[in-house]
Amino acid sequence: MKPTMTSLERVRATVRGLPVDRVPVFLWINAHTGAQLMAEYRPSSHPLWNLAARWCWRRFQERGGMDASELDRLLPLLFDIHTFNWANLYGLDLGGDLFLAAPGTPWHYARIFRRDGRLMMRDLFGVERAMGGIYPDMVGPPIRDLESLRAYRLPDLPLDRLCAPFRRLRRRYPGASIAAEIWGPQDFTATSLFGMERFMLFLLDYPEEMHRFLSRWTDWWLEVIRGCAAAGADTICILDDYGYDRRPLISMPMWKEFTWPLLRRMVDAAREAGAMVMLHSCGYQTPFLPFYVEAGIDMLQSFQPQAGNDFGAAYRQYGDRLTFITGIDIQRGESMRPEALAAEIVANYRLAGRRGRHILGTTHEIQYTMPRANLAAILDTVRSIQNGMED
Repeated sequence: MKPTMTSLERVRATVRGLPVDRVPVFLWINAHTGAQLMAEYRPSSHPLWNLAARWCWRRFQERGGMDASELDRLLPLLFDIHTFNWANLYGLDLGGDLFLAAPGTPWHYARIFRRDGRLMMRDLFGVERAMGGIYPDMVGPPIRDLESLRAYRLPDLPLDRLCAPFRRLRRRYPGASIAAEIWGPQDFTATSLFGMERFMLFLLDYPEEMHRFLSRWTDWWLEVIRGCAAAGADTICILDDYGYDRRPLISMPMWKEFTWPLLRRMVDAAREAGAMVMLHSCGYQTPFLPFYVEAGIDMLQSFQPQAGNDFGAAYRQYGDRLTFITGIDIQRGESMRPEALAAEIVANYRLAGRRGRHILGTTHEIQYTMPRANLAAILDTVRSIQNGMED
């Protein structure tokens, strides 16, 4: 089917519950998977990236994959700037409408070094990481006790550099829907600045100090939100995981006390800046849905079935007020037969995509461990839906 709307028009109309020419698509691709797909499935529109992808992917495979050296596992992450972090551009080549781009500086490591034979990285926020599997895992949080919590200072805000990617992207892709990634109050702070266990204990032991710190953290990001929207981001994507499997990560009373007011501030700032609001939150989301609707969040991603979320029930109750970005199950999809995975994607599309307020999207990043036949099933099924063959 020949499209009659740009991706940006399609996403905006979907969020407003208006008719669209076809369901919008969101393809979230892990860096290693991006290199694999460019090398083995379909080339990118950028020939130099295709050469680099073939080299990185071949080297990663030949040297043992997860057993390869730190450098060989790290190299494919260069494709973060092509498939995820800096801009999920390759997803557009594969038929996506919405892609994520990170503000420039916080995702750039301030220092890369070796310690005790390990490759180490320190980011702008003072978090030390080392390669664990295919990702840099936090190994050194900057906040370890009450004294370091009180002494912690957020970095200077280089707003021009942070927002520069969105000016370039908007000029190059005027019809695309571009979402700026923003860290919410709970996720990065818990997993990187404190460590999850310490973060939870501090909420109990030092509530007033945590309120002050999380408010400062939110204030820092509010400036980034305004800058990204002014530079060309039509959507602000707040990254903040709230759920585990079938339960919240922290109790609902504590979430309502510490996280909910700050989330609302971020949503309000984005909407005041004229941007749509997308929330990425993993795990069990059902108890949070009425709060998202009240806050005015436009889009929710990823709504994972394996975590206990019922897409059909949630869409029937909230689908007139909240756009769900889901329907391509990445967790369960790795163990499904390609035919069953394709059938489930079509079923989710028929459940919601033809009715509105649904963006057919992956429930998380597509990992390189996804079988090749299943990768092909996902991409071929999306193309089939876009061509009107599943209506």
